[in-house]
Amino acid sequence: MKRVHCPQCTRPLTACYCHLIERVVNDWPVLILQHASEARHALGTARIAALSLENCALATVSNGNQISKQTMDQILSCAPVLIYPGAEAAPISELLDCSARPLLFLDATWRKSRRLLHENPEFTHLPRYALHDMPASRYRIRRSNQLDAVSTIEAIVHTLELLEAAPVKYASLLNAMDWMIAQQSSHIGASRLQSNYE
Repeated sequence: MKRVHCPQCTRPLTACYCHLIERVVNDWPVLILQHASEARHALGTARIAALSLENCALATVSNGNQISKQTMDQILSCAPVLIYPGAEAAPISELLDCSARPLLFLDATWRKSRRLLHENPEFTHLPRYALHDMPASRYRIRRSNQLDAVSTIEAIVHTLELLEAAPVKYASLLNAMDWMIAQQSSHIGASRLQSNYE
């Protein structure tokens, strides 16, 4: 049987979540810097954010972990704040009294995101903020050794919800992710899902 693909995203219709995408106007612009390996990952979540958020830009690092000068200059010219955990990161709540400015997220595994930071020292000059007291991740089909790890889209949603005091405004983004996970889980099977991911 011939597989039918979505005309918008070219994915097989059984894996396409385009019908769940709802455009939302976000007051705080979002910049997503995506590692090349994530761009090739069928279950990545950054694309959902890029399709859903009105004020969102997605750039892929195509040269290993080294960001091109052109891309870095474009990022720095926006004067963003980096949303990434660490001892030097202030709580995101400190941004509540600030004017909206671009929020920069790194879309990569923990190991690769740390390499992105290490190999691009320009990031050390950006103000850095982190989420705290996050609910358990709903992205249960990829494992992490970080107990508080969340997917890129979860970090984006929770950050925007906090800064805009809008707890349900971005629910559609997580609904699309949940649907994608449910589809994949049905193909994996319950026993394999539990042994490999939970």
